[in-house]
Amino acid sequence: MLVKKLFRSSVIKNFLIYASGAFFLKGISVLFAPIIMRILTPADYGLLALITSFINVLFTCAGLGLRQFLMIEYFHFDDTGKKKIVNDVIFIYCLCMLPVFILFFLNASLINKIVFFNSMSIPLIYLCLSLAFIKFFVELFFQVLQYAGQAFTLTLIQIISALVIVACNLLFLCVFCWGVFSIIASQFISVLIILFIFIYFYISQFYFVQVNIIGSVKKSLFYIKNGLPFIPKILFAWILAVGDRWILAKYATLSDVGIYSVADMFGQLFQMMIIIPVSYAYFPYLMNKFALYKGSKCELLSVDKWNYKNMILVMFFLFVLVTLGFILLKPLISIVIPKSYHSALQYVWFLLIGYIFYLGTYFSTGFLHFQKKVYFLVLALFVPAICNIILNIVLIPYFAIWGCVAATVISYILYFIIILLYNFWLKR
Repeated sequence: MLVKKLFRSSVIKNFLIYASGAFFLKGISVLFAPIIMRILTPADYGLLALITSFINVLFTCAGLGLRQFLMIEYFHFDDTGKKKIVNDVIFIYCLCMLPVFILFFLNASLINKIVFFNSMSIPLIYLCLSLAFIKFFVELFFQVLQYAGQAFTLTLIQIISALVIVACNLLFLCVFCWGVFSIIASQFISVLIILFIFIYFYISQFYFVQVNIIGSVKKSLFYIKNGLPFIPKILFAWILAVGDRWILAKYATLSDVGIYSVADMFGQLFQMMIIIPVSYAYFPYLMNKFALYKGSKCELLSVDKWNYKNMILVMFFLFVLVTLGFILLKPLISIVIPKSYHSALQYVWFLLIGYIFYLGTYFSTGFLHFQKKVYFLVLALFVPAICNIILNIVLIPYFAIWGCVAATVISYILYFIIILLYNFWLKR
């Protein structure tokens, strides 16, 4: 009965659209990955992982938690109110961060010295800064499409973006031989194209009609005050996901970082093809379901109970799928990727199990997001993030990459347990 109800909803349809798009997107990436691995050394791959981490940290902090605040408030408004809050977010971001990024551009040499130890070219620093700034608008656009249930449009744009990245990589990496610069330049061109699509969408959907600059200025402190608590949460999530690369680089080598990044690439593949489609399709549906019964505590708890049943079924199914898939596909993957990266395969299954527990938190935090338990969500990520750092510092000097893997998986499981325990306590 549960499965029948789920299939009658839009969740399965949107999930299949997102999953199909993700399969196509990652299929392109997987096919292109062996080419990149034959051009970039494990050390280059490690450097690329650090550059990507820098962009993500800068993008996260620059966002001021505005998009995360939008996630909580969006479903409490009508269509007009939704457009107003999107306009507020855009205006406040530009007002606050445009001067900051101009300052960063003027001090690119200092950033190169402090962050990258003068190992980066100044044009590449400029590219990283531009990418971090524009990425906010791209992610906001995807967020609006996701909440509106426009799964096909969102997936189509992502596919176009992936094709642009591959085409640019073939040109920059294989023809011009620009190395790591090629990957970042391709991503920049891709997000620039999506930005232009967002501008067209913004105008065609008449978002500009709801622009109220004076109103946005008056609300700016309210938005920033409520958005800033999300920044530690996102940073802790980043530490939990990729912070171990920096510790691995400190206590091991860039080649080890490259090997671990390739192993985690399969986790990113899992996230792209499973976790993101589930969250895109299921989360808006769940939040709307909570909003429908927000006046009744009994009904809210009933929806949450239904949500937990779905979580258990999905996690069990994925555990079986990951185990069988890894056993069957490992010989084929060994043929495809270069021998210098073969050692990465021994870590893949363990990392995927960690990602399954991470997916479980997407289900278990739904009720907490609807109840606006922002500060707990920050604390819930703080504990496993700090645990991840401590375990990495302790284990990596003795077990190298295995220590990194163990720290990551244990931290994901700890995060999942903390969310579950608080949920049970809250409902009591």
